[in-house]
Amino acid sequence: MLILAALIFASNHVISRYLNDVLPPFGTAFWRFAIGGLIMLPIAGRSFYQNWSVIRQNLWFFVFISVLFVPLANGIIYLSYQWTTATNGGVVSTVQPALTVALSALLFRDLINRKQAAGLVCATVGILVIISRGDIETLLRLEFNIGDLTLVFAMFAGALYNVLLRKVPTEIDVLLLLLIIQFFGVITTLPIYLAETLLFRPVPFTSETITALLWLGVAVTTIAVGLHNAVIRRLGANKASISNYMRSVFTAIIAILFLGETFEHYHATALALVVAGVWLLSVGRSTQH
Repeated sequence: MLILAALIFASNHVISRYLNDVLPPFGTAFWRFAIGGLIMLPIAGRSFYQNWSVIRQNLWFFVFISVLFVPLANGIIYLSYQWTTATNGGVVSTVQPALTVALSALLFRDLINRKQAAGLVCATVGILVIISRGDIETLLRLEFNIGDLTLVFAMFAGALYNVLLRKVPTEIDVLLLLLIIQFFGVITTLPIYLAETLLFRPVPFTSETITALLWLGVAVTTIAVGLHNAVIRRLGANKASISNYMRSVFTAIIAILFLGETFEHYHATALALVVAGVWLLSVGRSTQH
């Protein structure tokens, strides 16, 4: 399930980069989750109605995690591809497991051992390598690509979303949770989408963009997110976030094959560092304080 989700998520990065001059970022996020919601409505709509009392009791929590996941973790990813490449996006996304472990320790006091601490440092250094393009002088001058920086912020929002899923009431199953996120995500993204349409550019509805949005809505938003949520609730956010490393490899391969992007030496260095980091994170065991 993790591997399949990672492969589908990789297509999200490549499509976003390919159509970055055509599809506006928050319009993409809005229609992606609106399509996903329409698909999930006949599947989980009855459950949504039956569990409305539980949803209402936790309303602001569901709104908060929906904002984290839809306009922040996804809308900002699409925004980032105005300035950076799909290969960079795939590699930068590997920071999310380290952020997930750090947030778990901070918010829920999941203590980490020395191996996991070393893994966090290793993964962080790898992200600094990709952001600086392997140039130490760029780091010292703090001259970063804004797209890479906004991608890191999107990964932070995604990591916080993953960590907070443990607080979802047990009455809410995976399919219902997916519909809830889509429902509140669309509502909270709508004002941003309308402002973007007026001030930036509207979503052009052509055969190409409709096909892309249908893929993002069906495959990415419904299938991949559903699989990812199921794995998080079964294995926990820390272990499930390892799929980001598989996603980075798939993204690089697809981007090189279909977008003509090049895999630079600093990509290899960064990937080696973050893979070493995730290995250290996985071999060390967190403990609940």
